[in-house]
Amino acid sequence: MQCRQCSTEIPADSPFCNRCGAAQDAERAPQPFEARASTPQPAEETLWAGRFALRSEAHLWLFAGLWGALALGLYLRFADNPSQTLSLVALALALVPGFLQLGRALVQRLSVRYRLTNHRLFTQRGLFARVHDEIELIRVDDVSVRQNLVQRLFGVGTVTVLSTDATNPVLEIAGVLEPLELKELIRTQVRARRARTTFL
Repeated sequence: MQCRQCSTEIPADSPFCNRCGAAQDAERAPQPFEARASTPQPAEETLWAGRFALRSEAHLWLFAGLWGALALGLYLRFADNPSQTLSLVALALALVPGFLQLGRALVQRLSVRYRLTNHRLFTQRGLFARVHDEIELIRVDDVSVRQNLVQRLFGVGTVTVLSTDATNPVLEIAGVLEPLELKELIRTQVRARRARTTFL
């Protein structure tokens, strides 16, 4: 039997040439580097997009409602002859915390957006001036989910992404819907990305 590469005589059952080391089985023959390098990579596509969900702060809405009810209850219980000014102060004490919480949540919902592709995780922050950041999925080391009791009831939570990215090593995707599904999606894409890179 002759070697497929250098035509040297080798034993009939030898899988490799003793002289040049070439594989004799066509199925075992290593793929040329040029062929491996030219393997087409999948196009980048958006797999998930999300932003802060207002229901993720349901526990704070509950506290604001309890505070308002307590403040108005105390006012009605102890104010015998209330003046108009005292009534306005009591109303402000009851309602302002809830409105401040609502305003903060709305700003966070409008100013922060997230997007996951099969290559990268994008973050966009800001209402007028905007900051764009991205993390290559191959740099992601760990993904975790944090939920309190009320957030579990409403199906929201915070996904924390740990990576070796120099700009943003700890990324918190706060108050998103279905955080466990998002965590698994990120994990799956990270493993797929690493598998493709390792092959190349």
